[in-house]
Amino acid sequence: MLHIFIINPFAGDKTFADDLRTKLSSIEGLDYFVFNTRYAGYETELVKKILHIFNGEKLRFYCCGGSGTMRNMLNGFDDFSKVEIAFFPCGLTNDFLKMFGESAQRFEQIEELIYGDVIDIDYIKSNHGVSLNTLSTGLDSNCLKKMDDFRLFRVISKDLPYSIATVYSIFVSKTEEYEITLNGETRTGKFAEIFVGNGSIFGGSLYFAERTCINDGKAIYSIVGNKRGFGLLKVMLALTGKKYDKYPELMDLGEVDRIRFRRADGQPFSINQDGDIINDVTECEAEIVHKGMRFVVPKGVKAL
Repeated sequence: MLHIFIINPFAGDKTFADDLRTKLSSIEGLDYFVFNTRYAGYETELVKKILHIFNGEKLRFYCCGGSGTMRNMLNGFDDFSKVEIAFFPCGLTNDFLKMFGESAQRFEQIEELIYGDVIDIDYIKSNHGVSLNTLSTGLDSNCLKKMDDFRLFRVISKDLPYSIATVYSIFVSKTEEYEITLNGETRTGKFAEIFVGNGSIFGGSLYFAERTCINDGKAIYSIVGNKRGFGLLKVMLALTGKKYDKYPELMDLGEVDRIRFRRADGQPFSINQDGDIINDVTECEAEIVHKGMRFVVPKGVKAL
């Protein structure tokens, strides 16, 4: 097997890429190549080139970065059945790996992945690309769009721009009217958030469900109604505090295998796929692909 490492040198600390190369060079018998990304989204182009060059080879791809790096890498594949995917995390949140509980720390040891097991997991396929963990619109997509306005605060803390953008979006952003179809039923109304998750954790600390499964062919959905300001803050605090008993009164929560939504006025909007913002969307349609991805985990590790 040929091991392909795609490194986002801008993720993690300054020595992440060099440290990983040094580590790989010390592993005997490993047949591998290492590629650095050049800019956001370059992972997609890079994967396509690698697949063409190594056509017919048995390949395992390692995402060495954060959730956005993984999302961009995944969108370079046309067929996941012929490759194995591994996640060596160094981003801000890496939420999908939190589905493995305390064992998530084992993903941070590259040897655990090189000599790991392969399991079949679900992923989210949409008309705007693939995501491993989440797809959403509303509050969180507003946050991502506003983060750049507060980028200078990174000198204080790398997490601060996101925190400020979140507070701003809670109290300033308007809700929009959407038409949503899920489980064969269509509803129209003003919604603050529309969320679809293969996992159940988002934004580092927001827990949308007490339990979920990454290989059952179902996604969880969460729809927050026309809430702003302190009403929306109450929702956020409940999600952060894992107050599952409060969820029914704050949001509509359930399981779905396919969802479609658009703004009722037909105007474009933005969606968030695993931390990457996609603008000028007129309609989003997504489905769960059951056990469609071969995912590498440390030996013996299972999702919660």
